Amino acid sequence: MAAAGAARERGSALLLGMIREEAVPAGEPPRYFNSILALDRELQFHDKHHLVPFAEFFPVPQFVRRWMRMMNLPYSDFTPGGPAQAPLRIAGLVLEASICYEDAYAATRLRGLRDATALVNVTNDAWFAHSPARYQHLQISRMRAIEARRFLIRAANDGVSAVVGPYGELQASAPEYRPAVLRAAVIPRTGLPPYARTGDLPLTVAAVLLVLAAAWLRWRSAGASSVAGP
Repeated sequence: MAAAGAARERGSALLLGMIREEAVPAGEPPRYFNSILALDRELQFHDKHHLVPFAEFFPVPQFVRRWMRMMNLPYSDFTPGGPAQAPLRIAGLVLEASICYEDAYAATRLRGLRDATALVNVTNDAWFAHSPARYQHLQISRMRAIEARRFLIRAANDGVSAVVGPYGELQASAPEYRPAVLRAAVIPRTGLPPYARTGDLPLTVAAVLLVLAAAWLRWRSAGASSVAGP
C-alpha cells in the first residue's frame, strides 16, 4: 500500500478507520467489518465487536430479511469482530483498540490491558453535530484512561480528537470542525492498576451483599411484627 510505504520512508506509522470486506467462499454473502487498520512493519486489523443495532446490523428474524430483499429495501450488516482480539503493535506501542462507543464497555476492555502499553479510540462523532454528546463521549474515553492508567489516543471526526494522559488529563486536543494536525508525546506504560485487576467484581459482590442485607432486614422486621401481634 502506497500510504504505508510513504509513512515508512518518513519513519512513521499509520492507524486508519475503515470498512473492510473479507473474502468468502463463492455463493456466500460478503462479510463486512468496521475496522481499524494499523500500517507499520506488518498489516494488522482490529474489528469492532459491539455493533450498534439498526445502524451496523439489523436484529430481525430471517423472514423479515427475505421480505426486505423481495421489496428491494437496501440493508447490510456488519460482522462483529471477535471478543478477544490481539492488541495492535505499531510505532513502538502496543495499543488496546476500541471503535466508536466500544469504549463505553469498561469490563470488555480489560482483557487487552495485560499486554497494552497505551489505548486508542477511533470514532465518527459527526452524527452528534454541535450537541453535548461529543463531549460526553470524550468523558467516557477519559474514564478508560484513568482505569487503565494508560495514555489514550483519540481520533474523532468532528468530535473531540485528543491525547489523554493516564490520570484523565487532556495532554492535547485538536480544534473542532476543521482539519488539523495534533502533536503530543505518548509514553508507553505497563502494570495493572486495581480496576484492571479486579474489573467489576468488587462492585458486583457489594451489590449482592446489599441486596442480601436488605432482604434480611425486611425478613427480621416482618418477624418482629408477627411476634408483637395485634
